[in-house]
Amino acid sequence: METAILLGIPSPYVARLRSALGSQGGLPGPWSLIFVPAPKKNPEINKGTARQACHFADTHQSPHILGFSTQQHRSEFAAEIVQSFRFRWCDQLVGHLNSLATPNPGPFLEGLAADLAEEEQWSSRIKPMDMGSPLLLPECSFNASGGHKSLWRHARSYGDEANIEGTAKAVREFERAYLRKQAHYQRIDDRDLIFGRNGSRHADAPFPRGWKFSYRLPDGFHYDVVHLERRKFSLTDIGGALHITVANGHLNIDPHGYVRG
Repeated sequence: METAILLGIPSPYVARLRSALGSQGGLPGPWSLIFVPAPKKNPEINKGTARQACHFADTHQSPHILGFSTQQHRSEFAAEIVQSFRFRWCDQLVGHLNSLATPNPGPFLEGLAADLAEEEQWSSRIKPMDMGSPLLLPECSFNASGGHKSLWRHARSYGDEANIEGTAKAVREFERAYLRKQAHYQRIDDRDLIFGRNGSRHADAPFPRGWKFSYRLPDGFHYDVVHLERRKFSLTDIGGALHITVANGHLNIDPHGYVRG
């Protein structure tokens, strides 16, 4: 079951949308719907409603958060969501909100159906299905060259179903480039750093870092990073800090790029 969490719709429109969906027979089969209304009368979000959306997402298997906002600095509030869950801004739907107050809510309902159809494709073709997905590697720390370093950005994009096919192809090409056989198949980047995923678990990550791309990570999961030839190496974390090891050393880093103790 896919879950759409609509974040930032003003409360009067939430009621009208519920009514319109009821008269139209509801959402397409695989979808359930949750609302986190705007705190005021305009489409907008804040830190509290963004965190509430994350908590709702945490209780569902395949959450998608759809944001409604006309705020200039809205991305600051959405940053925590984007780090862990599938997220998209619904600017075209914001423009159709007024249709919910008319006898013809079709423009909004049709736009919502189109967005959910794209999200369903993303979920079935792009979303990580297991810990082997390259999307779970830390983007800031795994050294990839050329177009491969855009893999994560492609996976976060939306608004064009053709991008789904392009991202699926990018995932396959990344697999061919960076899944190398050394005793067994492992993720090895351009600097010959092995990102092993079978080490012992550490303490659980702070919420909501136990998720990435709407995939729930195993409790305490991290990558054990070592050099292929056991040389000393350095690694940059999500905050831009440089971590340096000694020869035969290792670092523990989670899928978001936080170095763990």
